[in-house]
Parts: sequence; C-alpha cells; structure tokens
Amino acid sequence: MSSNQQQTVNVYTVIKCVNGDYETERPFQDGDYVLKVVGTCPKDGRNLYIVGIYAVVPEEKKGS
Repeated sequence: MSSNQQQTVNVYTVIKCVNGDYETERPFQDGDYVLKVVGTCPKDGRNLYIVGIYAVVPEEKKGS
C-alpha cells in the first residue's frame, strides 16, 4: 500500500455486565472509553461497562 492510500479500519466496542454473565459487541461510537457505563444488563439489571475496544483491518485482496 502506498503512502497516499488510506486503509479502512473497523473499530468495535466490547460491552460486558459487571457480573460477567452477559457480553456483546457493537461498532465503536465517538466518546467510547474503557470502563464507561453504557446501560443496564438485560439479564439482571446491573451496569454494563465497556471492557475493550479493538480494530480489525480487512485483508487486502491480491490480484492474480
């Protein structure tokens, strides 16, 4: 990849219940940070926290 090309990166947020019995992922949103409270758990009503943020770089398609 040349320096003039930009690569698309998909960033995801991992959300988990304080009890650890519920976990989900969603696309990153502006303002997300680790340990941010983002809602209540659908299983037990306790807080949901952001426990991780990660990026996935799509593989480049190589021509034959």
